[in-house]
Amino acid sequence: MAETEETEQSREEALRRLLADAVEVQLAALKAGISFWTEWIEQTSVFVQSATKSLSTFNAEDQETKDVLLELVDAGRASIRAMTEIPRNTATRFIEELDRIEEQKAEAAKKAAKKRPRKKSAKKAASAKRKAKKRGTAKRPRRATRVKD
Repeated sequence: MAETEETEQSREEALRRLLADAVEVQLAALKAGISFWTEWIEQTSVFVQSATKSLSTFNAEDQETKDVLLELVDAGRASIRAMTEIPRNTATRFIEELDRIEEQKAEAAKKAAKKRPRKKSAKKAASAKRKAKKRGTAKRPRRATRVKD
């Protein structure tokens, strides 16, 4: 019966750890997604500003059409290059977030291990008991005393 309880407790603990890990991965993915869209908006904004400037120059006809179009094409190329880097940057951030979570868990486990007193093995405990008995410092069980009426 005790074995069944231990098995059930270990299953519950394994399930708890699995769910905690799943939530950690999901949070890391959400953070990476947020960084993806933030970077995408920033890069798109840079391109839109550059294209708007080039078009306003083109409409004002202050420069030659060829130069304005070259600036616009260069801005488009730079934007595309930056956009292709976004998934790689996002994947890097995702992995870094998972590593950070893992480091936090390892530090928490170390702190918990330091706080927990270490249990003596059965052999060491028996040996310590024998030594204490030889020295006369062994713990003796208390005798029950009668209560006088």
